[in-house]
Amino acid sequence: MLSTVLALAFFGPLPETLERPSYLFKMTETTPPQRSERYRARAGDILLFDDHSPLTAKIYRMVGTDGPLHAAVVFRKKDGSLATLEAGTNAVMKVFNFDLEPRLHGFDGTILVRRLHQPMTGDQERRMADFAVAQEGKRYAIGRLALQGTPLRPRGSLLAPILGRTIVDRERWICSELVVASLVVAGVFNGDEYPANLMYPRDLCYDERFDLSPQYQAPAMWYPRAELEYMGKGVRVGRSDK
Repeated sequence: MLSTVLALAFFGPLPETLERPSYLFKMTETTPPQRSERYRARAGDILLFDDHSPLTAKIYRMVGTDGPLHAAVVFRKKDGSLATLEAGTNAVMKVFNFDLEPRLHGFDGTILVRRLHQPMTGDQERRMADFAVAQEGKRYAIGRLALQGTPLRPRGSLLAPILGRTIVDRERWICSELVVASLVVAGVFNGDEYPANLMYPRDLCYDERFDLSPQYQAPAMWYPRAELEYMGKGVRVGRSDK
């Protein structure tokens, strides 16, 4: 007790008191998630966002995928704070580094989180941070995004095993391939096993096409409180029967 009082006197509030709490709810196949655990983010966490836009969801289904509709990854900045690396946020066509807490609490929709089984090493965190900072401000790959709606998209081609690859030095990015590339740079993924240009946000969430379970826990739903206040649209992404 005395140590806490002295710490507050000399240094102000402890870091834990400065953070708004947030929680993870384990997903289930048949019932709504009930039990929560406190979410303490780490570098390498994959975040899957869904604002439940009917138009975007329809486009995703046309190219052979489904929600979630956006992907990001958590990295640790040099000052020790956590941030997200993502591309095309809120339809702004460039790459961003956002502070993690306001990004989570400011999103209107559903957020799912996949956590690494083992935390990143310090070297892995540094490599990811260097990569994230270097990508900030680059443009979104609008041309390659448009290609996804044609028979020429790498994922839909019979040549996918040949065309599938991970490039880590692009000047333009799609959100999911940026996440995969960052994890390849950090040494979490093998770029041959997880080809970034064949993976959509859903592939980072559910192990339907690419199995992330050797590295990642199953997706859990993020929520700002320990108890769910309601269920429905804007709270949980439904898993399709595909």
